[in-house]
Amino acid sequence: MQTETLDDKNIPEYDFDIIEMIKAGFKRIEGVKGIFLAAFAVYVVVSVIVQVILGTVFPSPPPPAEPNYLNQMIVTILSYPVLMPLIVGIIMLAIHYSRGEPLAFQSIFNYYHLTGRLSLAALLIYIMTVIGFVLLILPGIYLSIAYVFTLPLIADKGMDIWEAMELSRKTVTKHWFKVFGLFFLLSLIMALGALALGIGLIWAVPLLFVTLYGLLYPLIFDGINV
Repeated sequence: MQTETLDDKNIPEYDFDIIEMIKAGFKRIEGVKGIFLAAFAVYVVVSVIVQVILGTVFPSPPPPAEPNYLNQMIVTILSYPVLMPLIVGIIMLAIHYSRGEPLAFQSIFNYYHLTGRLSLAALLIYIMTVIGFVLLILPGIYLSIAYVFTLPLIADKGMDIWEAMELSRKTVTKHWFKVFGLFFLLSLIMALGALALGIGLIWAVPLLFVTLYGLLYPLIFDGINV
């Protein structure tokens, strides 16, 4: 990536209305809900299998017993090489859809060649976010939102890990509260969808990916050159 892309003066300019973005997301998911639901279902199944396998090696007792936080962290980190390329595959579905490209379910498996970079990026984000929460809750919340575009920047723009992290952080910081508000409302819709016997997830899951990565990500980053 060109060095000037990370200069503060060259961070992409953008703005958006949270409610209008969600409304646009609802319109955009019509006709494509099935492929996003199927892709997310694969991710959930693979995640459960990986967690079960790793959990047998690094067990943590179920509630009400005191959990083994160290083992939980190890399981989370060791799952990255399997899960990060898969979640990026779903994110990239939304990005390709935003560009009018044909959607192919099998494309969610196309990013395992980036396993090393995606896993290391996820690990760095995890460590920095945990440190932020340990030192003070607010820095942890800030970083968890600020790094939300790191993984797609690596997969979509071919950026190095730190460059992607910094570009995501600096760009999101320009409108951090709006990005946080959008993410919060999308997460709330997901939670409500799950509570409604899971039926609401038919809309909530595609809405999350299409709005955050199929609308906001292109709005911010499609104009940059790397």
